[in-house]
Amino acid sequence: MTHDVKDAAERRTHFDSDEINRSNAGIKVHDVYMTADNPNRVTVMTEFPSMEVLNGFMNNPDLKAAMEKGGVISASEIKVSMK
Repeated sequence: MTHDVKDAAERRTHFDSDEINRSNAGIKVHDVYMTADNPNRVTVMTEFPSMEVLNGFMNNPDLKAAMEKGGVISASEIKVSMK
């Protein structure tokens, strides 16, 4: 998932504070990256246990509110890959 944020450091603090909810859903975060030419363009590499969990997570209305509160200022670009 890639999106623009107001401030990458602030976003990371907010993102890290929600680890328990991701963990409880079985979502594993592999890492968070910032684009070399724009540190406020952030990519989060995650692993979901199933497409159902991914869809449920992405369609959760609380997610949009949490992302806005955490400083996300653009629509997310999502790419799904399979092993």
